[in-house]
Amino acid sequence: MASQQDVFANIRSWAPPELQTFLDQLLLVLPEGVQHNLKIVIDTLPPDGHNTYKVLEVVRSQWKGIQAPSRGRIAVVGPARTGKESLIAAISRKQTSRAASVFAVVDLQVLDEFLGYETRRPGPDELQNADLTLLVLDARFELVDSTRQMYERLSGLNKPLLVVLNKIDQVEHPGTAIKLARKRLGARVLGVSVSQPETIDRLLKAVVATNPNTLYVLAGNFPGFRRTICDGIVSRAAFAAGLVAAIPIPISDLWPITAIQTSMLLKIARAFGYSLNRQRARELLPMLVAATVAREGSNRLGRHFPQYGKLIAVSIAGMWSFLLGQAAIRYFANVSGFLAGEDPEGFPWSRYSR
Repeated sequence: MASQQDVFANIRSWAPPELQTFLDQLLLVLPEGVQHNLKIVIDTLPPDGHNTYKVLEVVRSQWKGIQAPSRGRIAVVGPARTGKESLIAAISRKQTSRAASVFAVVDLQVLDEFLGYETRRPGPDELQNADLTLLVLDARFELVDSTRQMYERLSGLNKPLLVVLNKIDQVEHPGTAIKLARKRLGARVLGVSVSQPETIDRLLKAVVATNPNTLYVLAGNFPGFRRTICDGIVSRAAFAAGLVAAIPIPISDLWPITAIQTSMLLKIARAFGYSLNRQRARELLPMLVAATVAREGSNRLGRHFPQYGKLIAVSIAGMWSFLLGQAAIRYFANVSGFLAGEDPEGFPWSRYSR
């Protein structure tokens, strides 16, 4: 679990005391995966620059990957017998029958050559062409120097890298195992088990959080995980909206928050297979209008209670963005295609036309 100081280091120099207290208390009840999303959002803040520039950077980070392609590859590497194939199989159970797998296991001999015998080699094609690399380790065994060296060499590729501690259900103290692995590698480590579906959900959320360009790759190939993936989008957008509301800027924060909510809605729509056209714009407009009304309500409430104005603004911006995102997930999963007569890829709208 990330410490409070680790998560909020970028904002402690300017955040009001009551806001810091609220965030510290909130962190105590947030699940680990949600804490990771929060840290990702806060880390988008540049260390220097005026507040308006910081707000623009937060907004820009939320739009990152919105036009990403629907094809891509995820490389899976790791020592022998760490459960790489079984992990891919657990994810692939919810894959469309007509979609090729996006996961590629790197051959161990090729990996060994890259890691040691041919140090000048640029790396296997599976690693060079991957959008993200999963380093899969066995939670039952202590990390040795060769594993740490493997992590360091993979990090040197300058590709998004996510460490997975597999078979976490077979460890007596999972939290301790994850904490030791983090300390050993100096990186975030995700505990996963193929027999615990919620950890697979958490893994896919972490993949998209680590590299937003994998959003449509996963959503298109694994429709059974679309809601899970979109939940991660919503939580990060909610944190980003709350962060923008917390940063004092000389202009209204309505437009940057609306921009964050718009990117969230567009990502959700496309994740469910809908094209970003005028029909989508008409559908999204009422949602954005409702968000604007909620934001105006929070401003009025803040004027009535000025001592809690910033806390109110942060809470309502984040909460409303979250509720808006959850409503959009349900809308695009159950309503939009039915009303428009569309048949998004991978979603069985045909059952409604009978």
